[in-house]
Amino acid sequence: MFGYRMPTHVHIEPGCLMRLPEAVRSLGLDSVCLVIDKGLSTTNWPQEALRLLEDAGIATHTFSKVEVNPRTESVTQLAHELRIKEIAGVIALGGGSVLDAAKAAAMLATNEYKIEQYEGKNRYTNAPLPMIAIPTTCGTGSEVTWVSVLTHAPTRHKISVKGETMFPNLALVDADLIATLPSNLVAWTGVDALTHAIESTIGAASNPISDVLAEKAIALLFRFLPRAAKDIKNDATARAAVMRASTIAGLSFGNADVGGVHCLSESIGGLFDHPHGLLNAILLEPVLEYHRPHIDQRLAQLCGLFSGEAKRSSLERQAPIDQRADYFMEQIHELLRELDIPAFSSLKIPPSEYPLIAVHAARNGSNRSNPQPMAATSYQELLGSLS
Repeated sequence: MFGYRMPTHVHIEPGCLMRLPEAVRSLGLDSVCLVIDKGLSTTNWPQEALRLLEDAGIATHTFSKVEVNPRTESVTQLAHELRIKEIAGVIALGGGSVLDAAKAAAMLATNEYKIEQYEGKNRYTNAPLPMIAIPTTCGTGSEVTWVSVLTHAPTRHKISVKGETMFPNLALVDADLIATLPSNLVAWTGVDALTHAIESTIGAASNPISDVLAEKAIALLFRFLPRAAKDIKNDATARAAVMRASTIAGLSFGNADVGGVHCLSESIGGLFDHPHGLLNAILLEPVLEYHRPHIDQRLAQLCGLFSGEAKRSSLERQAPIDQRADYFMEQIHELLRELDIPAFSSLKIPPSEYPLIAVHAARNGSNRSNPQPMAATSYQELLGSLS
């Protein structure tokens, strides 16, 4: 038996940032906190959001102290400001780090204790402050999920806080907001979305609804991500497609979970502070290879998403399952090569750290969703094969 829930009201349309005042009013908010990161402050988007809110007469406070891997300390500070300023709601404008930090702070603002005490599922009592999520990358999916992933700096460990009422109330998914993304960030975050979709459909928690969404996201990303990474500013069609795929992938993994790629990337990100999207892009292919043959049947089915020679080879000729799975993996390899995703060695992680990475990965809440059991020794073996 499975359950699928999606309480977030989602608008997916280029230019829908202009609906921000309408969205705020629909939630009955008279004051909001706009949460951004320092990187976004170099664009015009925060100023545009502030202008829209100011013109609508909505009192606005700004918080910009969110790190690439958001810290529990920053969430605590943001929640404190929300409380003392008696702010009614939160607007998160940014990538996954901003959205995750805002979700956690919106919850912590209405609850006691430290954020790390809410690690796990539904451990808080009071509903979070209302929240509007506005993603500015094509990879997070956090605008439609119930999870916030944060770094606890003292232990160099990432924690996951989840709650049935932590879904953003509204999401404005505006492809125009990613027109200023550098090519490498388009590639990294786009493969992050691809990872969300693939892990959701090969994992132990997959379900029929999430599978349909995952397939759509995978098809869009294979077709449009290279185009978007090549010319995100001028290719409006590719830009809209990858932004749509990112949210659809979020709709998929938000109900079906992720797996070993994320377990490792969150472990490494907590220990070494590398960008989450880059880590997922680097780890996707080796983790999928490690899971074979447990996932070959599903990979073979996914070959049907391709057109042309791939479809003729995998469907019309009815190739054996392992050959079709091989073809899917070849397409993954070619996509990563075309996007210039670096090798694992580029991270310069000492092998002496592998045991600790492996232990953290095995303790990750998503570890149980892998298509095969993964212990710390499994992750250490996998890491060893990348050296």
